[in-house]
Amino acid sequence: LNLNNIFSLNKNEISNIMDSYNIIENYNIFKNYPSTLSIEINKANFLAKINNDGKTFIVGSNGRLIKDKYANHHLPYIFGKLEIKEFLKFKKIIDESKFSYEQIKNFYFYPSRRWDLELKNGIIIKISNLNIINSLNQSFEFLKDETFKDIKMIDARVKNQIIIK
Repeated sequence: LNLNNIFSLNKNEISNIMDSYNIIENYNIFKNYPSTLSIEINKANFLAKINNDGKTFIVGSNGRLIKDKYANHHLPYIFGKLEIKEFLKFKKIIDESKFSYEQIKNFYFYPSRRWDLELKNGIIIKISNLNIINSLNQSFEFLKDETFKDIKMIDARVKNQIIIK
């Protein structure tokens, strides 16, 4: 950029540069006349890891894939072919449910648009692609109950029915 004169700066030019960085969630550009340019930058939150064409990327809260050079080993891994907006929509549903996102070790996405969750304690939860929040909340209630402490899998794919193993 030609930084000789603040009056000649083009906001679109700066925006193009800022948009080229996948790690940026959002930003604000302020021209403080006569001589100062202020840019406020917010970094995207790291949500999960995903493999894309043999390379591992981090899924950002901005819906972009970020190169996995920011070694964060505590992120859940996503398996399956999906559009990132599908994951972001599912993440929002999890946040609205009784589950804590931090409990999840892996996500499995199927072509039928259905999800399985593997929790950090090894339990697999199979979720229907309909009534997702209800399936999550019912599964959560089973996990809280001490009677079912030896559960290995919860199948919540059938409406108003839970199958446990």
